Amino acid sequence: MDKATPLVTVVTVTYNSSAYVADAIESILHSSYTHFELIVGDDCSTDTTWSIVQSYTDDRIHSYRNDKNLGEYANRNKAISLARGEYLIFIDGDDMIYPHGLEFMVRMLAAFPDCAMALMRWFQNDLFFPVVITPEQFYTGEYFGYGFLGTAFSNVLFNTNILKKEGSLSSRYKSGDNYIRYKIAAKYPSLIINDGLTWWRETPGQASQQFTSSREHIFESFRMKFEFLDSASCPLPKESNALARKNLLLLLSKIFVKELMRLHFRYAFQIASQFKLPVSTIFNCFRKPLRINPFSSYSSTHPYRVAFQANPYSNSIK
Repeated sequence: MDKATPLVTVVTVTYNSSAYVADAIESILHSSYTHFELIVGDDCSTDTTWSIVQSYTDDRIHSYRNDKNLGEYANRNKAISLARGEYLIFIDGDDMIYPHGLEFMVRMLAAFPDCAMALMRWFQNDLFFPVVITPEQFYTGEYFGYGFLGTAFSNVLFNTNILKKEGSLSSRYKSGDNYIRYKIAAKYPSLIINDGLTWWRETPGQASQQFTSSREHIFESFRMKFEFLDSASCPLPKESNALARKNLLLLLSKIFVKELMRLHFRYAFQIASQFKLPVSTIFNCFRKPLRINPFSSYSSTHPYRVAFQANPYSNSIK
């Protein structure tokens, strides 16, 4: 990569973000790391977002405004297709990044070139970050109660080539950001790093919050999990795959019974019909789901970690 090509692409997608977009752009421009391009993709906002974006003259900013509203994931994919950086992160029009955030993430992921993405995570007493996790460990965590996806999309730094190779983001799901993380994690190692590098804004009536608390989200979440269990790229061994399927059906049966008790019969039977809940599973709904910690052999006295000298910020790294 020549010096004129940025190492990192920061993508800021906007739609009627006039109240916050200046914060997002300025937080990025004030990063301690400077070798980046910022792609701002406005999805035909009807407020003053576009005029605010145009007011910035930094030559690292490349902005476009769609002639018509494409929708979130189509707009994200358009920005991905324009990305030139080796790494890519989304800092949306209502989010911000801390000044040291980009520098820290880039240095971490660059030190582990086999990893397809770096995901931030809060303190965990059996992991000393950074740690590399295999596809099987990632999926074991997700399907057995120790998942790595419970974090904002702005908390992920992607290898851009792999993101493009895997087809970017799917518009088949409203939570397409989770979909691409599942897809990538099935085939490549992932890097787990310290959290607290970006800041995502929660606003009243936010569409993502409304969706994640909806019944539609529950349906979509389970459909996605079953899809990846059925995928040829699923990294779980046959026995673990079968246990994961039983776990999902057990969790669905708990939701089914809860809805029956609330007299929400239509929704309950939608669950039973769509996921073909076995009667035996419904009767076992009071059992606890199986939990498996992919790092069960580690603990607070013996955490999973890389050697100190392998940490990208170690003074042994030149």
